[in-house]
Amino acid sequence: MADSRPPISAAELAAGQVAAIVTAAEQAAEEIVAKAERDAREREREAERTAQRLQQEGQREGDKAKEAAQGEAVRIAEIARKEADQRIEGAQEAADDALAQAEAISAGLRQLAASLEGQAERILRDVQAGHRRLMGDLRPERGPSAPAERSTSANPFDDVEVPRWVERAP
Repeated sequence: MADSRPPISAAELAAGQVAAIVTAAEQAAEEIVAKAERDAREREREAERTAQRLQQEGQREGDKAKEAAQGEAVRIAEIARKEADQRIEGAQEAADDALAQAEAISAGLRQLAASLEGQAERILRDVQAGHRRLMGDLRPERGPSAPAERSTSANPFDDVEVPRWVERAP
């Protein structure tokens, strides 16, 4: 069997092997690149899913925190409203007490004023009567007939002359 091909030299054989190795290496590199791209895309999708999951968890946690904060705000507002109502009620009671005390003091002062006015009028009448008696005692008699000239009215003070500077009671 004779081969019609010319004999292959070692260099050609080596070049063929190198070419086969390069081709295999290129194919392996393409496969590695394709696998790396697939892995990268998968990792990217996984990262996106993780990011989305974390975002959703964060949103849920944020919503829970917001609800808790709103509930706490409502609770605090209710406590503040109750305290304000209690303070208002206390202030109203204090104001009512102060008004009642002022009315009682006013009534007492009116009674005191009426009592003092009555006492003042009695004192004035007593002083006026005493003054009339004193003035009567100080007047000179008009002679021997003076006692006969005196009036015989029921009130012995009717004949007493009151000085002009003394006001008469109404």
